[in-house]
Amino acid sequence: GMGPVVVWNSTKTCNLECIHCYASAKKLKFPGELTTEEARAMIDDLADFKVPALLMSGGEPLVRPDIFDLAEYATKKGIRITFSPNGILITDAVAKRMSDIGVTYAGISVDGAEPRHDHMRAKAGAFKETLKGIRNCRGQGIRVGVRFTATSDNIGDIDAIFRLVEEEDIGRLCIYHLVYSGRGAYLSGIDVPNPGKRVFMDKLIRQTDRWNAGGRNIEVMTVDNHADGPFIYLWLLENDPSRAGMAHELVMNNGGNRTGVAIGAIDSFGFVHPDQFT
Repeated sequence: GMGPVVVWNSTKTCNLECIHCYASAKKLKFPGELTTEEARAMIDDLADFKVPALLMSGGEPLVRPDIFDLAEYATKKGIRITFSPNGILITDAVAKRMSDIGVTYAGISVDGAEPRHDHMRAKAGAFKETLKGIRNCRGQGIRVGVRFTATSDNIGDIDAIFRLVEEEDIGRLCIYHLVYSGRGAYLSGIDVPNPGKRVFMDKLIRQTDRWNAGGRNIEVMTVDNHADGPFIYLWLLENDPSRAGMAHELVMNNGGNRTGVAIGAIDSFGFVHPDQFT
């Protein structure tokens, strides 16, 4: 059978120091990270394990000078490569290189409207630069998934995210619930209280239905809250019972947490984890 999808946090170095970073990335060089040779050996192993996809994450994967050579190496071994960059370093030339290698998808984080994004990314002008990175990807035919991590501070910005997805012709929206890991560990105080999460999920489901009704093909997913599946089932029971049976079936088929089974993670020093947050 297939191996798990693997996230490789290719470096802890980043060009940003976001307040909600699960990897506690910083603008400095960390000793002891995998060398190019070690990373190639890791990719050889992953190919042997029949890993279908390798997600190049970080830190900021694009600050690793050998990242494209490694991505190309993995692609030639039949592993699908996707990137999780913050978008700022994606010039048109970088997007073209990604496209040439065969990278078809990048998941890029946006934390809300411009002022909020710049605040959470701790960098003035970050929003404009990220948007340029998204457009450069789209210009080279790379699919972009917009990622939004919900906190009590930015949850009101979700409408700005919906607009961005529509205006930039984004095919996928990934909503991350806050994970108390890395710098996020100190942020449990800004997590959205459960009643607020329910209101938020209701809004998300209704927006998705509107997109579907309008023929907009936008894939919407939520990450890191296993209550979401049952929530959707209960929501449908109440609002659209004809679809509830299908949701129930999907919840039962998918089971619960797939950590260490459908997903695995390797950090920048080569240590293996059940997922990228553990």
